[in-house]
Amino acid sequence: MKQIVICDKEYDIDCNAFTRFQYKKVFNKGIFEDIKVLNEFSEKQNQIRKDLEEKNASEEDIEKAINYSMMENLDDFIDVIEKIAYILIYTVNPKMETFENWLKGIKKIDLSANWISEVTELAVNSFC
Repeated sequence: MKQIVICDKEYDIDCNAFTRFQYKKVFNKGIFEDIKVLNEFSEKQNQIRKDLEEKNASEEDIEKAINYSMMENLDDFIDVIEKIAYILIYTVNPKMETFENWLKGIKKIDLSANWISEVTELAVNSFC
């Protein structure tokens, strides 16, 4: 079990066989389909970075290019990361409020926040 912090609130998270089952029950789709979205997002970022580093682009230019290029995938990425975070929290605490109510308590999605990489890493390492 791990802890993450989202908007100054600590949550215990975990991942097991129940997580996959509950994800399908709550979101009406398999978790692997959404983990694929996370992997593709990450791979695209890495490829853009690699291509620009080979052209000796500055770090600032690389970051701008990544941010611009990833905009078309950002909605899907945020949707998936929120769902996976919720279900990892739910795995530890099945009396958790509904997904929609939980989201209402999230004031801001900071894409550089540690919890995003921690959730991604736990889900990917647990299932892949």
